[in-house]
Amino acid sequence: MSQKENAQKKLAGNALSGMAATIIYMVSRLLLTPLILHYLSLSEFGLWSLCFIILSYAGMGGFGVNSTYIRYTARYLAEGREKEVSSLLSTGITYMFAFCLFFFIGLSLLMPFILERFNIEPEQRSLASTLILGTAVVFSLELTLGGFRFIVNGMHEFAKEKTVSTIAGLIEIVAIVSFLYLGAGVKGLLYAFAIRLVLETLGCWKIARSILPSLQVSLRLFSREHLKHFFGFGGKVQILGILGIFLTAVDRMFITAILGLTAGGMFEIGRKLPSTAGGISSSAFGPFLSTAAHLEGVWSDGKWKTVKERSFSYLHIVLTTATIALIPVLFLDRIQAWLPADNRIIALIASGATILLLVSLNRSFNREGRLDSPDLRVLYLDGIRFTNILNSILFVFLVAMAHPLIDVWVGTDYPEAANIMIFLSIAYSVQLCTGPVTMLFKGINKNGREFEYMLVQTLLMVTWIPAGTYAWGLTGSAASIAASSLFSTMFIIWRSNKSFSISTGKFLAHSLLPAMMPLGPALLIFGISELWPETSRISLLIQIVACGSFFVLSSAALFWHFVFSENEKTRTLELLPFKKRSAC
Repeated sequence: MSQKENAQKKLAGNALSGMAATIIYMVSRLLLTPLILHYLSLSEFGLWSLCFIILSYAGMGGFGVNSTYIRYTARYLAEGREKEVSSLLSTGITYMFAFCLFFFIGLSLLMPFILERFNIEPEQRSLASTLILGTAVVFSLELTLGGFRFIVNGMHEFAKEKTVSTIAGLIEIVAIVSFLYLGAGVKGLLYAFAIRLVLETLGCWKIARSILPSLQVSLRLFSREHLKHFFGFGGKVQILGILGIFLTAVDRMFITAILGLTAGGMFEIGRKLPSTAGGISSSAFGPFLSTAAHLEGVWSDGKWKTVKERSFSYLHIVLTTATIALIPVLFLDRIQAWLPADNRIIALIASGATILLLVSLNRSFNREGRLDSPDLRVLYLDGIRFTNILNSILFVFLVAMAHPLIDVWVGTDYPEAANIMIFLSIAYSVQLCTGPVTMLFKGINKNGREFEYMLVQTLLMVTWIPAGTYAWGLTGSAASIAASSLFSTMFIIWRSNKSFSISTGKFLAHSLLPAMMPLGPALLIFGISELWPETSRISLLIQIVACGSFFVLSSAALFWHFVFSENEKTRTLELLPFKKRSAC
C-alpha cells in the first residue's frame, strides 16, 4: 500500500511539474513575440512559422515512437531487464535516423516546389531555403535523439526531464535576444533552436545514465524485436498523431499558400494567445485516461465490431460529413461560377442527401451497444463540465478584450489579429471540451471514437478553410476553423451521449449551461473597454489588468454561488494550500 502511495505522490509531482513547465514556456514565448517583431518584418516572422508548419509533418513520425520508449522502458525496469533499455534506445535512434534522413532528402528535392507554392518572393527564396533546410536538420536531430527524453519519462522521472527542458528553453530565449541584438536576424532563431537541442539532449542523457549507468547506444544493439514494438504498439497512436499534427498545421498551410507569408505572420500573432490558453486547459486532460482505464465498464452488446463493420461505419461518417461540408461552399461566388445558373437545385439535393444520411447514421448509432458504467458516465459529464468552466474563464476574457490585448501586446499595427483571436478563441474553447472525451475512450480501448471525430474535423477543415480564405481572407479562415470545430465537437458529443444514454437536456444542464455564467462579466468589461478606450500602452495595460481581475473574481463568485454543488465546493476547498496545512 505504501508503494502505491509513493507512486501516486510521484505522479502528482510529475503532473504539477508538467503544468508549471507549460506555463513558463508559454508565458516566455508570449513575452518574446513583441521583441521578435521589433527586429523582424512580418514576412520574416511568417517565414519562421512556415518552417515549423513543414517540420510538423516530420514530427508525425515521432508519436508512436515516443509512446513506445515510455511504455517499454517502464516495463523493462519493472521486470529487471535493464539491458533491454539500451537495445530499445539503440533501435529507436537507428529507426528515427533513417526516417529523418529520408525526410531531409525528400524535403531538399521538393524545395523549389515549396518556395513557389507558398508564394515566397524571389528575393527571399535564398533565405527561405536556408531556414527551412536548417530547421529541418535541427528538428531531425531532435527527433532522432529525442529517445533520451522519453527514456527518462519511462523511468518515471518526468519532473527531471521537464526541469531540463525548461532550463534549456530559458537559455534559448537568452540566445534569441542576443542573436537578434547582434543583427543575426531570423537566422538567430535557428541558432538558438540548435543550442536548446544540444542542451536538452546532454541533460537528459546525463539523467538517464545517472539512473541506469549501464545505458549505452550502439548499432550492435539494434533489435528486430524492438523494431516490431515501434511499428506495432505505436501504430494506433501514430495514426491519431498524424491526424492531430495535420489538423494543427493545415490552417496555416492553406493561409500561407493562398495569402502569402505576411498573412501567415498575422495569423500567427492572432492564434498565439488562444493557443497559450488552450495549452493551459489541455494540461488537465492526462488523468482522464488512467482513471477511465481503472474504472473500465461493460458494453451492453458485449461484442466488438468486425473490421468490415467499422469500415462501413467510417465510410458512412465520411459521406455524411462531406455533404454537410459541401452545402455552404455552394453559395460562394467562385464556386457558383462553375455551377449551372440555378444552383439552388444542387444545394437542395445536397441538403436532402445530408438529411437522409444523418437519419441513417442516427439509426446505426442507436443499434450499437451502450456503456454500462455509472462511474464512467459521471466522469464523462463532470470532465466536460469542468473543462467548459475553465475554458469559459480563459477564452471568454480573450474574446471580450481581444483588441486591447493585441494592442498592448504587440502594438496597434495588427488590428486584424484581434479578429482572428476572437474566432480562434471560440474554436479552441469548443474543441478543448472534447479532450476528456477522447482520453476517456482511449482509457477503455476505444480509439475508434477519436478517429471518427478526427475524420469529421479533417473533412470540414480541408473544405471550409480554403473556401473561407478565398472568400473573406484571414477573418474567413478563422471563422471557418471555428465552424469546423463546432460541428466536429457536436458530432463526438452526440455520439458519446448515445453511448452513455444521456439525454440532450441533461447534458446541456449539467455540462454546458454552467459555462455561460461568465458572459455577464464579459459584457461589462467589453463595454468598459469600448466606452473608455485607452491610447497609452501603460494605461491600456492597467485597464486590462483591472478588467481581468474583476472578470476572474466575479466569474468565480458566480460559479461558487450559482453553479457548484456542496460536494464540488468541498472538493475545491480541499485543493487550497491552507486546507492542507490545517489538516497536517
